[in-house]
Amino acid sequence: MDFLLGNPFSTPVGQRIEQATSGSLQSEDWALNMEICDIINETDEGPRDSVKAIKKRIIGNKNFREIMLALTVLEACVKNCGHRFHVLVASQEFVEGVLVCSILPKNNPPTALHDRVLSLIQVSCGHFT
Repeated sequence: MDFLLGNPFSTPVGQRIEQATSGSLQSEDWALNMEICDIINETDEGPRDSVKAIKKRIIGNKNFREIMLALTVLEACVKNCGHRFHVLVASQEFVEGVLVCSILPKNNPPTALHDRVLSLIQVSCGHFT
């Protein structure tokens, strides 16, 4: 997936994902999450750019609050976006390389993060069963 290179927060959807996953937020911004879904559904580059930004927010991030907010964005997108988005997030590379890696014991994830990731894997991959 060469498209995962570069600054993922430089695109319109990437900028919104960065805002929606900011550790300074007091709670989820559902209006912003739905705006992200609209961009993904209405633009050709939306699915690819959003997956790139979500991956960047999750991988290597030690701020579990930001990771949880990124998972909320991901869940909103899985539930509200179309096939082009689902194909990317249900790929083995995304599931194993992003979601599973985020809950490896070496990262010492909290139980809530672990449970959330496993639930998301079930939901995102369930679209293809």
